[in-house]
Order: sequence, then structure tokens, then C-alpha cells
Amino acid sequence: MRRRLFWAMTALAGMLAVAAFAVTPARVVVEGVSPAGDQAPAGVSLRQAALRNGLGAAVAQLGRDLVEADRDGPAPADLDVLGALGGKPSDYIVRYRVLAERGERAAQVLTDPKISLEYALEIEAQIDVDRVAQGLRSAGWLATVPGEIPSQAHRVLIETTDWSAYEAFLELLRERGEARLAVPERFEAGRVLLQVEAPGRPRELMDRLLAGPRGALELIPLPASEADLHFRVELHAPASGTTPPETDGREN
Repeated sequence: MRRRLFWAMTALAGMLAVAAFAVTPARVVVEGVSPAGDQAPAGVSLRQAALRNGLGAAVAQLGRDLVEADRDGPAPADLDVLGALGGKPSDYIVRYRVLAERGERAAQVLTDPKISLEYALEIEAQIDVDRVAQGLRSAGWLATVPGEIPSQAHRVLIETTDWSAYEAFLELLRERGEARLAVPERFEAGRVLLQVEAPGRPRELMDRLLAGPRGALELIPLPASEADLHFRVELHAPASGTTPPETDGREN
């Protein structure tokens, strides 16, 4: 019973960890449009096509805004944001909602003379601005901030049956590991596989996690066969009779 309760609490902790680590998304409102009438796309509903196009337009608009802010001027005419990112627009969308159904109307946004009707939606998209910026930097459209270490995706496997140790490890990831994101990918008995975004290569992340004085949380590195990093995590009670040192809220 205690183990079942622990893993139920751990699943909840994983959802809270996502919220705690998540980057504040950028809000973009666009019209999604699709050709209607004789030029309507085959194999997909007009609404779905307009939604898909609108999400792509939202990501493209955010990308152009980032490039213009970075260059303090207009974005280059040949900037293809979606091509530079190389993924589906949905890969960059945190969430979205349809604000208004415009329905079929005479073409207003689409300028191809062959298209006389379009289907339109007004869409609000919440977009992972950091992920878009990272993709544009990798493609050479954004300058890298001097001294910045780009975030990378890591798979981190931890072994523990202690809820408090799991919570303490998430805090260590945030504070010492400089992680921006930690998303539970898989739960098993006594094991959690996390998807982590943090600066540097896996070895550099491990060095940061293991650096500094040893506290109540102990990380025991294990061979990493199915993940980039693998730890057993143990939380020890402080020795009796000891007084924790005073801190000013900053890590020395």
C-alpha cells in the first residue's frame, strides 16, 4: 500500500515538476485559413486544414519577431522560419485554443487568384519561445549570446523509493544542474526516467550535479545503458546535534 501511494504521489510530483520547470510561453493570436470551394485540400476537413495552417503561421510569426528583435530591424526576406526549425509547428506549441470560427468566406487572406473562397479560424497559440529561439540560433538566424551554453536534451534515469529524495533531486536539477525543463517519460517500480533540458553535454550536467559539498541528498552514479545519466538517489537525515550553517539564500 505504501509503495502504491508513493508512486501515485510521484506521478503527481512529476506533473508539478513540469509546471515548475516550464518556460513561460509566448502568446500569439493569428487567423488560420485554408482554401475552400473547388480548391479545398483533399483528405482533411477545412477546419483541420485551417487550424494546421494557423499554428504554422503562429510559429512563423514568433520566429520573425525574434529575428527582428535580435537584429533590431526587419527580418530578411528569405527567412523561412518553419524550414529553419525543421520540425512540425505542433512541436513548438505548448497549447492552443480556437477563439472564433469565421467559417467560409470570400478570400481575404489568400491572394491566389484561383482561390475565391477560404475557411478561417482565429487561433490563440502558446508557443515555447526558447525552443523556437534555440532552433533559429542553430540555423544561424539568431546570434548566440556570448558565453551562453545552449540547452540540450538529456535522458536521466533515477532510482529511489523515497518521495522526499525524488523531490530533492528535482530541486537539485533546477538549482545546480541549471535545468530548464524536466518531464517524466516513464515510471516503473523504484525508477523514474526524466527528459531534461539543461546546458552542456551529459558529463557536464553530471559534474554540476555532483559538484559542491555533500548534503543530505546523495547521488550515486550508476552505469548508464538506457539513459544519458543514471543515479541512485538517497536522502539521509542530518546528523543529530549538528546545526546547519546559515545561508543568505545564494549558493556559494
